Amino acid sequence: MTVEIRDAFCLHPLPGGGAVAALRGLGLTVSPGELLVVHGPNGSGKTTLLRVLAGEQPLAAGQATVAGLDLAAASTRDLARWRNTQLGQVDQDARRLLRNEFDVLDNVALQLRVAGTARSQARAAALDALNVLGLGELAARRVSTLSGGQRQRVAVCAALVHRPQLVLADEPTGELDEASADDVYKMLSEAVRAAGATLVLVTHDRRAGAIADRVVRIRDGRISETWNPEGSEHLVMDDRGWIRLPQEVRDQVPGGTLWSPAVARGQVALRRLGPEVPDAPEKSMITGEKLHDHEEVLVELRGVQVSYAGEGPVLGPGFDLTVQTGEMVVVAGRSGAGKSTLLRVVLGLQSPDEGTVRLGGEDLTGLNRDARAQVRGRVSAVVLQQVHLALTMDATADVDLARASRGLPADPEMVADLLEQLGLAGLAHRRAASLSGGERQRVALARALALQPRLLVLDEPTSQLDEASAQRVAGVLRETARRGTAVLVASHDPVLTQAATRVIGVSS
Repeated sequence: MTVEIRDAFCLHPLPGGGAVAALRGLGLTVSPGELLVVHGPNGSGKTTLLRVLAGEQPLAAGQATVAGLDLAAASTRDLARWRNTQLGQVDQDARRLLRNEFDVLDNVALQLRVAGTARSQARAAALDALNVLGLGELAARRVSTLSGGQRQRVAVCAALVHRPQLVLADEPTGELDEASADDVYKMLSEAVRAAGATLVLVTHDRRAGAIADRVVRIRDGRISETWNPEGSEHLVMDDRGWIRLPQEVRDQVPGGTLWSPAVARGQVALRRLGPEVPDAPEKSMITGEKLHDHEEVLVELRGVQVSYAGEGPVLGPGFDLTVQTGEMVVVAGRSGAGKSTLLRVVLGLQSPDEGTVRLGGEDLTGLNRDARAQVRGRVSAVVLQQVHLALTMDATADVDLARASRGLPADPEMVADLLEQLGLAGLAHRRAASLSGGERQRVALARALALQPRLLVLDEPTSQLDEASAQRVAGVLRETARRGTAVLVASHDPVLTQAATRVIGVSS
């Protein structure tokens, strides 16, 4: 077996003592050559599982043998050598894996170079791998000039060039539109099979099941359900007899409900005995009066064009945009269409080649970097794709720090309410370092909302969220706009486009 995990427990320490269990007796077997997709809500243990499989997170209890290595018995040196030769990794943000100072060819060759292969041989193997995957024309390009979809394809090639036994992919299409995501899934599955490797792919995207031999779902640190793309879904009982009911069943019944199991011919049926299910009380999202009483244009772009060296216009020519208070505007388009570029131009982080940009009524033309930062700080709060939190602080302290940095007074009640509305109340005093990617993404959003900005700018804010969390965030953003904040979002997520008051399409 490529992966053999038995009764695995993994603990994350809490401030002031104690710990939270990210894995709770998880068991998982993955056969050589199998393509496994792992689903699960935010905080269920998916990222922890990948860290265990990569030898980055030790188990508190249990056993894990991965790609021929007993992880508990391996030395630091053994783990480093094993990762370099037997493991391939693909991240949600390929920029974390690819080096801007290298061209595409040297990025793909890097893993071989780290493993000790001579430079000429590594580059030759990298070029062969790029050609096989139809990426040879990108060999001389800089990573910074690639679209999101191109970067992910290059990252797949870099993860497989050294022919590892196991490939770990963490939300590899989270920031891509559907068409680009389908291309990456197809390429990933073909490349893994061609290399004779095994794939463990963690994602919220249900469409990933199309490339899977098997799909499993993690809930509360255990494998709870399993199915194959053509078959029916089954609950999984762990080695100690635990069965985790699906969330959609649990949502319909209160805690303390009694169930009676009926077992016959190897089949188990559950019958609810009581109590009766009460009507669920309705709970509104953020409440309160409007923060801003009058309509105000916060963003105004006129005749904007942005181009990159060696390429045509990424934005424009002649691109216009106006965003005012009370609006939730979603900028949609394929990966590489210019959505993130547009946000950088709006915020004064990038100057257009042509046109004018006004932020909060102030013309950014001719302002230096510091002056633009001052305008940005007065007008906006921003959450970009790469979320940076104070990892040693808990969620509440992180939000408090953001308010303090803007000279705002402490407001414990408002901060607690924000965390609750974003589904983070139970994590309010959990250190950011122990949060999942989706949980960190929501803490970053809470931090921005706590600043009560006139303009909220977000780049792919649901890219790491499960569907339920994405719906929750969409509701919070819609209510934030209703209260008078201008909300500008770059996203291809239909959950957000459906919640928008207006959708703007961009295409390069």
